[in-house]
Amino acid sequence: MALMPNSILLYAVGGALILGAASGYKVRDWQCDAAYAKALEKAEKLRAKKQEVVDNVSQTYEYERDQANVVATERTNTIREIYKTVPATPADCAAPDAVRGLLESGVRDANAASSGKPSSEVSDSE
Repeated sequence: MALMPNSILLYAVGGALILGAASGYKVRDWQCDAAYAKALEKAEKLRAKKQEVVDNVSQTYEYERDQANVVATERTNTIREIYKTVPATPADCAAPDAVRGLLESGVRDANAASSGKPSSEVSDSE
């Protein structure tokens, strides 16, 4: 007579196999979770280092900007003080003939230089 397997024994062995496989998957899931947490922790440390660099650069920029604002404010106030004490220029003010001639010759020389022509023409009035 051949031994006939007991059905309860078969169910017990099948259940043990299923529980073993499920436990294996659960352990593997825990290992993956641990690796993921470790990667997140490493990424957070790297982010903190990068943030520290950005904070240092930002702090330096803000300090330099504040210093530049102080200088600009002082310059603006100095200009205001100077123009506050300078008398207003009369509306009928005109440059003297010598100054006007000098400015006109400067414009003429600049135009001649840009066009490539001689800057002043020599007159034959001797």
